[in-house]
Amino acid sequence: MALALMHAIAHDEPATLILNVRNRATLGILDPGAVVEVPCTVDATGAHPTRPDPLPDHAAGLVCAVKAVERSAIEAAVTGSRTAALKAVALHPLVDSVTVARRLLDAYTRHHPQLAYLT
Repeated sequence: MALALMHAIAHDEPATLILNVRNRATLGILDPGAVVEVPCTVDATGAHPTRPDPLPDHAAGLVCAVKAVERSAIEAAVTGSRTAALKAVALHPLVDSVTVARRLLDAYTRHHPQLAYLT
């Protein structure tokens, strides 16, 4: 991916790549500062996100839910808040309860000692 990106920029040969970019107005359901993973046309002037057709309701809901998980995970990483970490796990669409989230977070903390900073 990195080589394709550099080649497109250095040689001004347009390429379509899936990249993580600042949202700006790409997905209207997210704020402009959010990072989104979308198809981009890349050339010598940089990466230009392709604005998708409006997302169906179920997809828009999933995108918003996962973005909430990411934001809570970032808050936990920056602040060391175990509460924010628990919130991040509990908000994930594949986790069905706070009880399960608590068990997952406890297991992650046991298996990954570097998470011991969460208080």
